Amino acid sequence: MPKLYFTNLPQESQLEGRFAGIDSLTLHTHILLRKVSAELESNLDSYFTQYGLSSGRYTLLILLSQAEDGKGMMPSEIAAAVGVTQATISGLINSLEKAQLVTRASHERDGRSFVIQLTPLGKETVDRITPHYFTRLNEFWSQFADHEKKALANMFTKMVNAVGKLGEPL
Repeated sequence: MPKLYFTNLPQESQLEGRFAGIDSLTLHTHILLRKVSAELESNLDSYFTQYGLSSGRYTLLILLSQAEDGKGMMPSEIAAAVGVTQATISGLINSLEKAQLVTRASHERDGRSFVIQLTPLGKETVDRITPHYFTRLNEFWSQFADHEKKALANMFTKMVNAVGKLGEPL
């Protein structure tokens, strides 16, 4: 399902007293966060599409590039590392394998299992994309002073630790 968000953001004053049970500052802050999140994901996907990837596929390539001694990772390890199901990872692995960016190899200790490894083309793709991506990240974050980035990092950490409460049953 597509992620929907407001294109015309309401001002906090427009939300004042409109909804029972939530103050306008909390709601406005939440709307802004959702907008940033949606725009960030949309723009990252646009960037990675230039390379035939998505942000998820790039994340997998980076994760595999960091695997110890290029030995690769089991699909279950990859899924756990990025917080998704093995079914989701299987789809990403299949698309990366089809693009010849990863390959399956027998697990060195358990012949019944396999690991996912970067191919030389996969490594070359990571090496080619990453410097440009980091340039974009530096440009984006250069608008914030170090103390602002630290404050945001602290707030984001709090959010990461609390976000599960949004999905809890009533």
